[in-house]
Amino acid sequence: MNPASRTTEAAEFSGYVCPKCKGSLRLSDDVLLCEACRSSYPARDGVPDFILEDLTKSTIPTLRGVKDLDRLARIYETRFWYPLVLNFYGGLGAPSMEQLVRITADLVPVEEGYILDAACGPGTIGRRMASERRAVYGTDISMGMLHKGLSYAKRDNILNIRFARAKVEALPFPDRFFDGAVCGGALHLFADTVEALCEIGRTMKVGARLAVMTFTAGSKGILRFRRIRDGLWEKHGFRIFQLSELEEYLAKASFEGFRPQLYGSILVFSAWKRRL
Repeated sequence: MNPASRTTEAAEFSGYVCPKCKGSLRLSDDVLLCEACRSSYPARDGVPDFILEDLTKSTIPTLRGVKDLDRLARIYETRFWYPLVLNFYGGLGAPSMEQLVRITADLVPVEEGYILDAACGPGTIGRRMASERRAVYGTDISMGMLHKGLSYAKRDNILNIRFARAKVEALPFPDRFFDGAVCGGALHLFADTVEALCEIGRTMKVGARLAVMTFTAGSKGILRFRRIRDGLWEKHGFRIFQLSELEEYLAKASFEGFRPQLYGSILVFSAWKRRL
């Protein structure tokens, strides 16, 4: 590889730090090496992998089912998935995926800077937000989702988006790095909501806005039935939020200005990162 190619490749991984110690990373062949704790992370095909353990052996249902997410990537943004899910959970007449993406993205009014797309899937929201002046970093536990997002970005010539495999509890970014953050369709799957929000908040600048799409016990859709909500939690770790509960979680994670928007049982909300 010539020096110019090495420089270009190293720039592709700029912005990342070691998720363990937050030390700086150096690219060597197809590996990112931490200068501080000596941890190493594979970085092949433009997607660094910051998860070193075998998630299929996790005690957490969502992590343990990562292979299912890899397979889901093939249909995730097609008519075989989102329209069914949104009408099933949100009720008939629920907003479309395209509408929810627009609603969520519009809650992060950043014209230029860095945006975090946490638990991004194939970059469903982040790809729509990336621009010449706005760089998006998407993270997810599913390599299948990330590679699908990368292929979509190449297909649509979206240049200012990057993907990395990482857990939301251990994001590979410095403190106060992002000017805004989004999280679409995943907050209800995190094992510890406050821990996840704290880690997302750690990477955000003071005053930056977070926008989230998740679910609540609304007036429409199957989630209005308590036994359904209880079953989803017990079998799949799928948490259905109460608005007061979410506001409390956000406050614990140093967010304020909770602003919810309800669409049946679909919830879109925003909040600001406050000064500690």
